[in-house]
Amino acid sequence: MAANYFLSSQNRHWRFTRQQLENIRLETESETRMSRSDLGDPRHLRIYLHGLIQSLGRHLSVRQQALATSEIYLARFYIRTSVQETNPYLILATCVYVACKMEECPQHIRSVVSEAKSLWPDYITHDPTKLAECEFYLIEELDSYLIVHHPYRSLIQLSKALGASGVNVGLSSDEMQTAWSVINDSYITDLPLLYPPHVIALTAIYISVVLRPPPAAAQTERAKTRLQKIMDWFAACGIDLEAVVDCAQEMISLYDVWESYSEKTCRELIARVMNGRRG
Repeated sequence: MAANYFLSSQNRHWRFTRQQLENIRLETESETRMSRSDLGDPRHLRIYLHGLIQSLGRHLSVRQQALATSEIYLARFYIRTSVQETNPYLILATCVYVACKMEECPQHIRSVVSEAKSLWPDYITHDPTKLAECEFYLIEELDSYLIVHHPYRSLIQLSKALGASGVNVGLSSDEMQTAWSVINDSYITDLPLLYPPHVIALTAIYISVVLRPPPAAAQTERAKTRLQKIMDWFAACGIDLEAVVDCAQEMISLYDVWESYSEKTCRELIARVMNGRRG
């Protein structure tokens, strides 16, 4: 495995600018008969697919990091391939299957198919060869670059650094949990395709400590001093604050969009597209 993210295939081959991502998606869209808007707000679709992966993961008792890897695979796959031309239920089940192999917590192919079939009986068959065939298709679309670096390790390291001597403003358990949840939610966005893991981890800390309104009891000089120390630490580390702010805005936008999300609407839109294709 690549120990250094900046030397990894993730950074060299699967990191883009926003304009590059948009250009790839427009090219993909031009090759299909439907536009992204046919499935509603793309962010609602991402939330829906995220929920499906989490649901399958719970049924299989899969570790969170493996699920995060599967979400990266899914995001990469669908910048080059249109959702309308695939069976997204089979694709995401395949992503989970391959991610479990890569994260060294393998699941038997029949177990994945069985659980996926129980969740989405209209779209998954009992035949495991379908998923096996899809595995080759997925790996080909990912250019066989399957190693993924995640922000979780960076979050732990940064939290330790904040609590180190000279800084001594380590994250509380509540702040750590919030930051962890922000990282989990970041996979719904394009951030893993745009920024290094440590920037996303810093964003999670920024949101959990700086942007999250503290309780009234915490509005003390001590709390304000702690917050100032954290901000000074951000500045002293030479962190790209513009990147952190951009990531934070992306997450805030996601949470705003989530308010209008309807699982039922997304499910019906996908069903309509898939049924229309069958017809």
